[in-house]
Amino acid sequence: MARDISSLPPEVLTHIFQFLKGGDRLKASQVCKEWLQTIDFPELLCDVKIQFSGEVDEAVKLFSRMTRKFQWFSFCKIVIGDSVIEFLEKYSNQLVILSFIDCAVDDDKSKFKCKNLRCDNLTTLDVLNSDIPSLFAFLPNVTELKLHIFFGLSDFVISELTESLFKLEKLLLYNSVSFEKEAYRRFVNEELENNPSYKVFTFSSIKLLIEKNSTTLRHVDFTFLRFSIQAVLSISEIEGLKLRSILFPRNFPANYIYKFCEMQSSLIYLDLSSLLHDTDFAVCAVCKCLPNLQELIIRKNPTIDRSISKILQLQNLVKLDVSGSMKISEFSYQVAVANLKTFKLKYLNLHFAKISDDSLFKLLKCNQNIRYLDASGIPVSDETFNMICQNLTFLKCLILEYCSTISDSGLTGEFENYSDSITATPLSNLMYLKVLMLSSNSLITNQGCIKAIRFRKLADLSLIACPGLVLNNDFEMELKRQNPCLRNFKKSN
Repeated sequence: MARDISSLPPEVLTHIFQFLKGGDRLKASQVCKEWLQTIDFPELLCDVKIQFSGEVDEAVKLFSRMTRKFQWFSFCKIVIGDSVIEFLEKYSNQLVILSFIDCAVDDDKSKFKCKNLRCDNLTTLDVLNSDIPSLFAFLPNVTELKLHIFFGLSDFVISELTESLFKLEKLLLYNSVSFEKEAYRRFVNEELENNPSYKVFTFSSIKLLIEKNSTTLRHVDFTFLRFSIQAVLSISEIEGLKLRSILFPRNFPANYIYKFCEMQSSLIYLDLSSLLHDTDFAVCAVCKCLPNLQELIIRKNPTIDRSISKILQLQNLVKLDVSGSMKISEFSYQVAVANLKTFKLKYLNLHFAKISDDSLFKLLKCNQNIRYLDASGIPVSDETFNMICQNLTFLKCLILEYCSTISDSGLTGEFENYSDSITATPLSNLMYLKVLMLSSNSLITNQGCIKAIRFRKLADLSLIACPGLVLNNDFEMELKRQNPCLRNFKKSN
């Protein structure tokens, strides 16, 4: 007997609603009271952002009539006055994610001195060019702090946050640090705690914040900070600090990075894309002192080459991105694959790498748990493509653009001359695929695409600049019929 959807139990409806986007969930909540009550749960509202901008007094009053327990609030280009403070106080226990973008506090700041906001459940505070950190007296559960304050960030602001934070795990700072000697001498550690400057932003205040949260802090991003070599190295020596990832300041000397890593052997994620000199030496040294490294990113690096051999000996590596690092030679890849010890990759980006088809075949055959693969610009043979379709069955994203040797045989697994080493396997065998990009491949045709591109979950498809395709409504409609979740189809002649 057929059942109406409204007769389903709440737990089943909750599971179904999780597959909808935030906006669609809100629309569904307007259908009836039962659906409204079902959707009014943290797991179904956690990714719905409520944003206020411009004149907010009326908007804040209107929101007060709502009963749903939203957790993510953003204030954009507003003046923070009484109404906003009262709003934050009212919903303080409901706030989980809070962001301020280009906001200003009312000129009469004195009236907010007694407004010491407590947000006991807040976990993420994101501040972009907004003078608001001093409004918060207590942030006991904030684990992620993002400060994008290009003007006005000072030791006082950092000290206020230092006093209120206790469980910080992720720290992202976007500014420049003042290193005037006189200012630095005046605001050394002890004086900084007792009398922090409203005008000067020094390294000492950042170090104090890190020291205060040394036992919980795991991720730091210093990309846009101008720290001295000695300052960065002193962070690595903080007692109890065990970082999992770090983004170094831009143009930080490569020969000092491995010294930092020696002191922070707990690191499992590194992005070394900004290195310009002595990269091979630095990467080899890092691989030696961080044998448990899991994620390594070295994009568009102009010097890395032979160290790829050391990289592919990391036994716990799950993510490798060397896209655009054109200096790595085909010979270096051959040596690296011949001595391969990396068998756990889940993410691999070799965009326009000079790796041979044979080396790529061996590398992929040994890493069959890959979920994301970008091998664009590589002469991938139909045989290698067939092996991908047969063995990399967990793939969710496959990018093979500008691969001039891929033809319909690779897509469909139909070869004219079969060999014992080939098991004919069509592209459609990758049943979890959600993203497929085959742009700028001249040998694929309509017939091959219709036969091979059949996926239950495919959402993004790119067939731009494929001269072998005849793009028409019938072709597009058939692909959409065979791929019911397809919502982003990029194509051009």
